[in-house]
Amino acid sequence: MMNLLKKIVRFIVGVIALPLVIPISKAFYSQLANISIIDSNNQLYFLWGIASYVVMHLFLFKPRYFYNLGHEGVHVLSTWLSFGKAKNLKVSNEGGGVQTTKSNFFINISPYFVPIYTVLLCLAYFIISKFTDISNYSPYFILFIGFTLAMHIVMTVEVLKISQPDLIKTGYLFSLSLIYVLNVLLTAFIVSLIFTGFSFVEMVLQFCTETKGLYIFIFRQLFFV
Repeated sequence: MMNLLKKIVRFIVGVIALPLVIPISKAFYSQLANISIIDSNNQLYFLWGIASYVVMHLFLFKPRYFYNLGHEGVHVLSTWLSFGKAKNLKVSNEGGGVQTTKSNFFINISPYFVPIYTVLLCLAYFIISKFTDISNYSPYFILFIGFTLAMHIVMTVEVLKISQPDLIKTGYLFSLSLIYVLNVLLTAFIVSLIFTGFSFVEMVLQFCTETKGLYIFIFRQLFFV
């Protein structure tokens, strides 16, 4: 009885969260329209990074092992952040797994919205730049930012086509909605650092405004207010 009640609550929450994909998409698209014509090598390198991954994914090979390694690695990190322990990490081209002493919403869905290789790349660049001047290598850093971000997004979409136990635990509909929103937010933040004209702050403000308006509209339609 309790499990049935949890499933019903998760479904209701999922239905309530589903409309979020509309305002976040509109806000992101609006900011994309503000991007100025490419006028720097950094922007060009970012696009080349994305294009390089897409070509590799479509025509050469899909880095499933590396994606699965990052996926399980984020499970481990999120478990540690939740004050739990992880052991017996296993990774292959077909998938992966890790035993954890804790399980919660954050641990279950974090691999789907954290582009771990992009984050590690940014941390490495930040740390190294504190000790030596690597500004000459920044275009290559930007290229790999685009490459790793594209890998995360494309591979995440691919694995989400298959039923995921992590998401079933937390409610599939709600998890998918939240994963979409968080991926757009993270992508927008990275894009805002590279492209002139794209404002992450303005996008978030528009997202909040659009969300409020959408839910008011839905409420009025349902209850004839």
